[in-house]
Amino acid sequence: MQTVLQTNFNGIDGLELTQIDKPTLTANGVIVEMDLVPISPTDIKRESNPNATQEALAQLPRTIGYSGTGTVVAVGENRDQALRNRRVLVMHPTGSYSDYLVSENPDWLFPLPDAVDNKSATTLTATPYVLLDAIMNATAHGTDNIVITGANSVIGQYLLQLLAHEADFKAKVWPIVSPSSATYFEQQFPNQAHNTSTTLPQLNRAVIVDIAGSTALIEALLTHIAQPTIVSIALMHYQTTVPFQFVHEEFNAEQYRALIQQLATKQLTAPVGRIFPVTEIKHAQHFVQETHSRGRVLVSFH
Repeated sequence: MQTVLQTNFNGIDGLELTQIDKPTLTANGVIVEMDLVPISPTDIKRESNPNATQEALAQLPRTIGYSGTGTVVAVGENRDQALRNRRVLVMHPTGSYSDYLVSENPDWLFPLPDAVDNKSATTLTATPYVLLDAIMNATAHGTDNIVITGANSVIGQYLLQLLAHEADFKAKVWPIVSPSSATYFEQQFPNQAHNTSTTLPQLNRAVIVDIAGSTALIEALLTHIAQPTIVSIALMHYQTTVPFQFVHEEFNAEQYRALIQQLATKQLTAPVGRIFPVTEIKHAQHFVQETHSRGRVLVSFH
């Protein structure tokens, strides 16, 4: 079967699409035939830097990817036999870029309702919930303004949608969108005003929610804010006298179930971008790295 391997730290062009043996079914496992997997910025970072993340995943070779969608084609004797032929979202931290994988952790397998297609489910990440928690904590302590960098990103779009459904959220949201992404953002959020780093008015008591990871952008925004704080998912460290917190997703199965349900009920709309065949994995990753976000870029195994 096909798999995408990282065998070195030479970056995107060091990836290898290769053939390996199909995995063997275990008593506690299910075999998932993969359909779609997301391009992960974290994978791209790891491909050139063994210290790019806090997780110790630098041992090579490794199959890239963390999640994806597919169909259960075989079920071990100790698992629910009703899973056979079900479409699922699967978390697989040891690598998801393969034609088939064995999933043995029931908490990492999410059957999909008919109302949620594979494309939409593949875009999901619980990171917006991490940022939502940080925002709600800040507003509970008197923060009046939420400034979001990377608002047009997948995480940014999900975060804005979650905030719109949060009954207790009263602060003002200031999405920061570059001029080159303004038209796209307006198409996704026609009723949401947005700013650039130069048009943001002077604010007091604001949290910068950093998704973009640009220190230059943060510095520009800080000139507009009195009493700022920063919460970032993109920068683990930032040299500043401003209160700064790095946050990251800690897997929570209930959050993924909630996201799937919100997709099913149309409370959330999935930002799906381009879909590349797995044979074009290098092209797909370069596309993500070199272009502005226009939805989650996916890779297809079919």
